[in-house]
Amino acid sequence: MKLPAWLLVAFCATFLTLTLEVGASQHHVSTRKAHAAVLASIGGSNGLGEPKVFASSHGELNIVMIAKPKGINLAGLAPIAWVYEICLRRDAVGDACPTDSRTSSPYGGVRLALQAGDHLRIRFINQLPPAPPDAEHVSDPMGAMLVANPTNLHTHGLIVEPRRATADDPTYGDFIYVLGYPQGKLPSMQDPGLDYTDQPINYDIYIPKNHPSGLFWFHPHAHGLALNQVSEGLAGIITVGSPDDYLSLRGKRGMPAGAKVRHLILKDMQVHADNTVVDQEDPDFCEHDPSFANRPGFCPGTTYTTDEGEVVDHTGGKWIFSINGQVFPTISVVHGNGEVWRITNTSGSRAYDLQLIDNAGKALPVQVLAVDGVSLESSASAAVISERLNGRVKLVSCGDRSNPGAVCATSIKMYPSSRVEIWVSSRQAEKTSSATLVSQMVVTGEDADHWPATKLATVTFLGGNNKAGISDTLTTTGAKGAEDGILSAPVRISDRNIGDEVTVQQAAGLGSRPNGESYEHHLASATAKWAGQAPACAALPGGHRRRIFFGVPAGTEDGFGLGYEEMDENGNPVSGTFQDIAPFDHSFINVCLPLAPGNKPVEETWELINVASEDHNFHMHQTKFRVVLPSRADSNEAGALVDNLPLYNGGPTCDGSVSSWRSGACHVAPVVVRIPFSQLGDFVYHCHILEHEDGGMMAHIRVVPNQ
Repeated sequence: MKLPAWLLVAFCATFLTLTLEVGASQHHVSTRKAHAAVLASIGGSNGLGEPKVFASSHGELNIVMIAKPKGINLAGLAPIAWVYEICLRRDAVGDACPTDSRTSSPYGGVRLALQAGDHLRIRFINQLPPAPPDAEHVSDPMGAMLVANPTNLHTHGLIVEPRRATADDPTYGDFIYVLGYPQGKLPSMQDPGLDYTDQPINYDIYIPKNHPSGLFWFHPHAHGLALNQVSEGLAGIITVGSPDDYLSLRGKRGMPAGAKVRHLILKDMQVHADNTVVDQEDPDFCEHDPSFANRPGFCPGTTYTTDEGEVVDHTGGKWIFSINGQVFPTISVVHGNGEVWRITNTSGSRAYDLQLIDNAGKALPVQVLAVDGVSLESSASAAVISERLNGRVKLVSCGDRSNPGAVCATSIKMYPSSRVEIWVSSRQAEKTSSATLVSQMVVTGEDADHWPATKLATVTFLGGNNKAGISDTLTTTGAKGAEDGILSAPVRISDRNIGDEVTVQQAAGLGSRPNGESYEHHLASATAKWAGQAPACAALPGGHRRRIFFGVPAGTEDGFGLGYEEMDENGNPVSGTFQDIAPFDHSFINVCLPLAPGNKPVEETWELINVASEDHNFHMHQTKFRVVLPSRADSNEAGALVDNLPLYNGGPTCDGSVSSWRSGACHVAPVVVRIPFSQLGDFVYHCHILEHEDGGMMAHIRVVPNQ
């Protein structure tokens, strides 16, 4: 009988561990070499590889990025994916990348490695085919704008300017209201308030000098097509700094010597037997089966009948779940201390419930180091941090009394766009020789989406018996954000010409730099741009907060939208502020606020209420936020800063209307968050389940100077 590859890996790793468990360092070297040889001989060619890296140099990363189709091989199928082809600008010939190793276009995604204070300069070109036939929103009233498949870029999680191009500075910051079309494909219908171009978009995104180190990502943000484009493969990751910036071991800053850092980009793709991609994504593509026993990196397509009697046939297809573009790879943890895994969920809509399952079927604990690009604050208790993550981790004891603030978990729930950094210790080898990285099935509501269970990777452990210098947990130094750093320092406007910075106050007083070059256009871009425009941006009165409703617009059965009202200091709605749940309209400013006096960041409290019968996932651009825990007597600053948060459904009695919640029929409590705003301009907040975002669950926010 032929044994499966994962069982052979487990057997061989166990044999090697037992045979060579001697304790002398030279034996560990021999063991690791032998282990690597075994992996190579039994399928180690699918050992997990790192994403290709494009790193900044001398304060900038200057690249050409082309969105285009590319044929790939994935789990025995051969779909046409959409990828980002990337090369350094200096290597490009015009707007074309060279056809050699200097260019990279992997389906799995690349990593842009930056440092605080860098400029990320991207010449972005759209060479995508027309929007596919199953793109749902092409048939919307304004769908003619989407037929040619416009796209753009959002640097998710970076706290950077959402800057619009101007005549004196034609580059964009992280501005999602620009649509880039393939050359010659500009639509005849153009909605006012958006920027349209069929020429390359030049981005110049400045990473402030006080930006936290961490894990971020980039993806398209063209409303109505975001799900389609991400499902086809358009996503990559961004790192700022290094884990050494916020980790320490026994008082010594940085990771243990020689510890490995891995980047895991989670992507999913639904592919029919004829290799066509279902980029609108069907949550019922596979059976709703909680077992992952026979699902090595994919689940098989099925056939079902809709409530309307339509037969949907996915038989012979696969819903494929890859890591760095690899299906069911092997991850070999061989260092004597362990590894940092930096994981990004770049899926359009699906959520993962990650577990590391040992040979006995038990979930192994891992330490959670950072979430959404910000390291956790070890000075807070693990229980407080866990509460602030709103169900994203299943907390267990770390067993390390010397580090009471360490957060360990046996389950990590990752809704779309979330990132997590974990410490996977090879001391697990004292208990098991191998494990499987899996996602349990995620159910988002009784009659809502079921995201299938699957096996994602085989993990082997070796080297855990060398206890010298091993620590169960690392110490994390959190980015306080609201106390210091970018979320509390005076607001700065980047000088995109020379990479300098200047505060708004300085710009108003200086007029020019010592070399005589004027700051005037920077000040103008931050102030006069909104002068006299409606609505007037008034600061929230003391004690007031904003309330955001996630639900279904009136008159629709399964639509998506957001509602709003302001609350006074007594928790009562302020008359005249209510906006019923409605789909996104980019021309309507749902929330407008000024910075604090002196143009310092302003902090607001928001209540988030999901009145629908399915889960949603709140994401705010250009900042981070904290969950407020009124039942705790801890400092509000302690714990976790995040940029997306699951909002769980209240069950079938929640019909998506505000009235059902007010009447008490929908029993769901608000999730209260505190949000510091430090970036001037126009951006959005939305549900990051992209089916919901494209369907209208997004709103327009504007932050202006305090004049």
